[in-house]
Amino acid sequence: MVTIKVNIMEGIYSETKVQAIGTMSTARKQTVVDYYQCVQLDEKTMSVQILDMDGHPLPLKQNVPLDEFLKRFTFEPDKFKEQKTPAQLTVEKHVAVAEKHAERKEFNSAEYEYSKALKIDQENVRANFGLGKVYLETGDAGKAADIFGRLAHQDNIMAPENKHFFNDLGRELRSLKLYEQAIDFYEKARTMMGTDDENLLFNIARAAFEKGDQDKAKDFLDQALALNPELEPALKLKHALTGEEEPSGEEEEETSDEEEESSEGEAEEPSGEEAEQGGESG
Repeated sequence: MVTIKVNIMEGIYSETKVQAIGTMSTARKQTVVDYYQCVQLDEKTMSVQILDMDGHPLPLKQNVPLDEFLKRFTFEPDKFKEQKTPAQLTVEKHVAVAEKHAERKEFNSAEYEYSKALKIDQENVRANFGLGKVYLETGDAGKAADIFGRLAHQDNIMAPENKHFFNDLGRELRSLKLYEQAIDFYEKARTMMGTDDENLLFNIARAAFEKGDQDKAKDFLDQALALNPELEPALKLKHALTGEEEPSGEEEEETSDEEEESSEGEAEEPSGEEAEQGGESG
């Protein structure tokens, strides 16, 4: 007889039970779902430990034969994945308080709260970005540049929950004339996306243009327009770069906040003043 070895994935599993509650006229059945942290001990045995409502293990652990385990339990890989730890909740509280102080221009208090958050989670995007903005507001461009530069190299800046910081970070890097870091940031996003995006290509072109590297700007503009020949910010920058006049009858429009949030790397339109400055620096 051949024995087939079964390997069970370690993780969260559920067990559904139907329990009888009440008596006589109030008797009824109720479905209850319990969750367990499960680990395979050997080829025939699983260890199961029941979890509380927050996903924390309780001191109730038992061994279950593998064949019985396969009948009773269901793998739940995403259960408790979004559950926030006490530390995460504390960080969010400090950041929320810091943002309120920043709104009231109480920058010392905002810096204090952001710093407390970063002592717990030093790579928290929201706290780092907020602290960088505080330093900009108080005239400490050096500290702001350090923070924004560090943020640009964090992988979590590309996470979906941090999407709305993406355009803002690129803009702040450029406002501090950290053009190389801005370009590296957009290139990193391009690599992580695994496919070309006309908005990212345009943003690289714009940073290169503002740096004065017109050859690189033209190269990435051409790539952006090859993907989307009607990308208006890219067309405007191309006119500024080549000295051609823009088509008549079209008014330049600023990209709205809603439009900016519609893309991971939304293209930002160059203003006439910026375009002139970029052209002079080349």
